[in-house]
Amino acid sequence: MPSGRYLDLVGRDFAIKTRNGRNTQVWYFHQQSLTIKSKSNNQSWDIKSSGATKYIQVWSTNSGWWQIFTYQDEFFINWQNKKVLDVEGGKDEEGGKVIVWNRHGGKNQRWNVVYVDKAEKIKDEGLNKDFGFEVNRPFYIVSRLPFHRIAEAQGNNQITLKRWVAGRKKQQTWKFDPVAKVIRNMNWTNYVMEIPSNGGANDLKISGSISSRWW
Repeated sequence: MPSGRYLDLVGRDFAIKTRNGRNTQVWYFHQQSLTIKSKSNNQSWDIKSSGATKYIQVWSTNSGWWQIFTYQDEFFINWQNKKVLDVEGGKDEEGGKVIVWNRHGGKNQRWNVVYVDKAEKIKDEGLNKDFGFEVNRPFYIVSRLPFHRIAEAQGNNQITLKRWVAGRKKQQTWKFDPVAKVIRNMNWTNYVMEIPSNGGANDLKISGSISSRWW
């Protein structure tokens, strides 16, 4: 689909997400069991309820037919029931659920296999031209208003304008994370800039919920 998201493992379930470099997006074919396994936990693709549902997960390897898939002409096809890996509802959105469904040939059923040794590495330095930031290089966000105050992250998740203070340097410093594609605070490194209410608010906060969504 247009956004080119990757198959990702969320808990045991499948979803499409922006590339993030984590093992939850890395898979391998296991020759002995003939199954596709997740690098994050070495469990196999598995159609729930022994193949009786549309839902797919990872599960302990048993090589039942509901765990065996082939890859042909951009489709992942179950060995027996011939259902294919499918982004449910054809919704090209972050975290979209992935199921198995009857083959109809839509883009939400087509997948590219990108081998890790062939994949372009995510740059950990230099300019990210898509976003306009130097990667992992700390910076201040300085207002162009007369007093040139600096954006500061505060412990109540608020972002406010403050004068520069040496003792608050980390709260006032930010960096661009090229993996999650978010702006992180240098004091609370697990917190990122976010528009609250899934982008529906007018203010700006820091949040520990990193979803790589547009807000």
